[in-house]
Amino acid sequence: MIALRALSVVGWLRFARCQIREYATLRNLSTTDNRQLTTRGPLGPRPSMFAAVSLALATLAFAQTTPPPPGPARPIQWPSVIESKLGNGLTVVLVPLHNVPKITAELSFLAGRGTAYKTEPGVAQLAARVANEGTATRTSIEIKQQLRSIGGVLTIGVDNDATTMTASSLADFAPKLLDLLSDVARHPAYPQSEVKLAKTNLAQEIEEQRSTPDFLAQEELDKALFGAHPYGFTVPDPASIKNVTRAALKTFAAAYYAPNNATLVVVGDFEPASMRAEVERTFGSWKRVPLPPAPKVVLPLRDKRQIYVIDRPGSVQSTIIIGAPAPPRRSPDYIPLRTTNMIYGGSFYSRLTRNIREGKGYTYSPYSTANLRRAAGSFETGASVRNEVTGPTILEMLYELDRMRVAPVTAEELESAKTYSIGGMELELEAQSSLASRISSIYIDELPHDFLQTFRDKITAITPAEVQRSAARYFDTYRGAIVVVGDYKQIKDQLAPFGDVKVVK
Repeated sequence: MIALRALSVVGWLRFARCQIREYATLRNLSTTDNRQLTTRGPLGPRPSMFAAVSLALATLAFAQTTPPPPGPARPIQWPSVIESKLGNGLTVVLVPLHNVPKITAELSFLAGRGTAYKTEPGVAQLAARVANEGTATRTSIEIKQQLRSIGGVLTIGVDNDATTMTASSLADFAPKLLDLLSDVARHPAYPQSEVKLAKTNLAQEIEEQRSTPDFLAQEELDKALFGAHPYGFTVPDPASIKNVTRAALKTFAAAYYAPNNATLVVVGDFEPASMRAEVERTFGSWKRVPLPPAPKVVLPLRDKRQIYVIDRPGSVQSTIIIGAPAPPRRSPDYIPLRTTNMIYGGSFYSRLTRNIREGKGYTYSPYSTANLRRAAGSFETGASVRNEVTGPTILEMLYELDRMRVAPVTAEELESAKTYSIGGMELELEAQSSLASRISSIYIDELPHDFLQTFRDKITAITPAEVQRSAARYFDTYRGAIVVVGDYKQIKDQLAPFGDVKVVK
């Protein structure tokens, strides 16, 4: 087959003209019959550009019946990673990368959305939302104006394990960016007007989220798998948000936004020595504080499968999530489980997709995920389907889980999962912000410091036997939890065969 990119413009047009002539001959077309494909030139009829392009592309498409295999993996030139600690306990990770003239800094605190939720539900989320809306010396407007003047942004997010402040700017303004990041982290003022607005917005968002079946299902599954652990907390009840005060936010920040509870990762165009000096200047005088103890991991135990139903009368479809406990992210089982998930339902070519989407037409986009966190994890799989196929869908999801447990995967499935994982990771790491985030996760999740550098080799080395062992251990179809959000009257007879049913109020 002749590759298009190997042809010159003239050569390509000659090739297209030959294809048209061959096409006309095969169809036994005369010049008159085929005049819609030609224009008149000084040497007689000639193919129009549109026809030439169209037919050449069509011919090439039919000639290539299978996609070309992926090329060999190229070596990765990893930037140097320089780790140190300030005297106050702040872990500093510098990654000089001179490909673009900008920097990204991620300051992560071990304070997730469930931190302190038993006494002040929602305090972690609100503290993060309002932290960059004013400090002791800068108003919210001044922070935004100063960021804009250096081509910078500063955002704050909260997940299960951490509150992360992410800041970026042009590299020339790195000292100003670190000044702003340090001020927001060390001196959040929590202006009363901003606190009031954030509380109103959060309450409205929660009401909106709880109107969607996907959110309700995920929230209930987290409760079923993690119980009273902070991972079992998703969002507070909207009515309780009014009880969170400005003083509570300041107390929370003082307790958890501390250098000995944080990691600062800086990636970008800088010289390590000068950046280390800037970090010392901006963060060195920050005082360490005594840290609250981490919550113990005591997860609910089930001796049989349990079904939790959130009744939504009038719903025409059911949202299903099946879940089971999994290890923390630092576990050596992470890489095998990640690959096992990819084959089961974590990609578009997965077994689950081929079964209930392609084979049976029950749903458009089933999924699965291995959601491993610092202290514990979960394996989850889900789909949204019509009421009348709720039971059959659960049956097929469990069937595919059990099939992964008892039978080795094929070489083709495993190779596809490996290629997808490696390609996805390496594509992701091309972005400066993604590289900073991935490095931060190494410290948040207590991963080996060479996790990124060894990721490709560990994925490549996985065997079918490891995949099967991973599925046998973590695809627990007998003691897992099933959450269904839907019209209980319409689906209750379909759910009964799968286990005890509890209707959640």
